[in-house]
Amino acid sequence: MRCPIKVGNEAELLVAYTTGTMTPAEQESFELHMSECAECRELAGAQKSVWGALDLWKLPPVSDEFDRKLHARIAEEARLPWWKRQWDTLSHPGFWLSWKPAIPVGVACAALVGAFLLHGPMHVPMTHNVAPAAAPAVQSQQDAQKMDVNEVERALDDMDMLKQLDAPASAPARAPEGS
Repeated sequence: MRCPIKVGNEAELLVAYTTGTMTPAEQESFELHMSECAECRELAGAQKSVWGALDLWKLPPVSDEFDRKLHARIAEEARLPWWKRQWDTLSHPGFWLSWKPAIPVGVACAALVGAFLLHGPMHVPMTHNVAPAAAPAVQSQQDAQKMDVNEVERALDDMDMLKQLDAPASAPARAPEGS
């Protein structure tokens, strides 16, 4: 048997050994290992003493008045107005401690939303393919006509899209010409 301390499952194994829930073969193997391993023997002895102390511990008896007092307190809480019960919950110190881990996450989310709203995508006007100033001054007549045709076609497509946006929802959308 490999040492449970080195394997990392000593807690499960020791609890099973001290509570007697191991199979006889597992128990025999573990006892054989404990005869060679002082650390496991020490842990098993400590675990047995804990379980022995728990077995000796006697619960104090519950008073006869416990149920009556409990039901009276529950009824008293139920008679309070709803806002008072909520206020009592919010003013309890443990309430805000339970939200403590969520506060940094909420602040981080708010900062991200603020950053996206402030530095989100901006509207960039669409520019047409204009030849740079340093381009040669001489262009063939055919290239100039082709550029003008492309610009006119793009402008017509844009106008068709705007008409579709302005058209009532019940009217069928017209497919752009040239597609």
